[in-house]
Amino acid sequence: MNLILIAPPAAGKGTLASELNEKYNLVCISAGELLRGVDPNTELGKMIRDLQSRRELVDDKITNQLMKERLMKDDVKNGFILDGYPRHMPQVYAVEEILEELNLKVDYALVLNVDYETALKRTIGRQICPNCKQTYNRLTGVNAPLVENMCNDCNVELTKRNDDNEETLKVGYNFYLENTIPVVEYFRNKGILIELDASGSPEDTMLQLQKVIGSKND
Repeated sequence: MNLILIAPPAAGKGTLASELNEKYNLVCISAGELLRGVDPNTELGKMIRDLQSRRELVDDKITNQLMKERLMKDDVKNGFILDGYPRHMPQVYAVEEILEELNLKVDYALVLNVDYETALKRTIGRQICPNCKQTYNRLTGVNAPLVENMCNDCNVELTKRNDDNEETLKVGYNFYLENTIPVVEYFRNKGILIELDASGSPEDTMLQLQKVIGSKND
């Protein structure tokens, strides 16, 4: 099974990708991780990090080439998830060319739907243990710390990511509405879109997906 995973910020995309990897043994291919994986000592790596530090988009030609090279590896034969790619229509056309060239196809495009207010609570309420990396949220009630601002397991003070703020969320959410919604509609018209309500827990989202996939395979 080959999947594309599409979502606005704070929809739980990374969590679902991890669960899909564990349950179905699908290789998770993240465009962001591919970019971060480029050797920072090379000219390309330095350019990518400079753009990312300024929150500017990396040229599609670079992302597409990295994606093609990754999809050429043998481990994708048992199934893969494209996490956060394609993000806009030019990348859709590029990935379709890549998949056709490599004799691969996408079975389903999954879109996680979450409204802005829910995404905001998840973003500004998110806290992370610097030791064990466990994630908590003090606003949503999902995995809230038992003691305020303290990790349940390590008993150390929780931290926040620098980009967990409303300004950053607005930029990402608006990009999604303007550029990624057309991608969603494209896959809807192709008849391979699966929409999931991601406003609840990660377990709820996974159950929805299993039911839909099960019904399609019956």
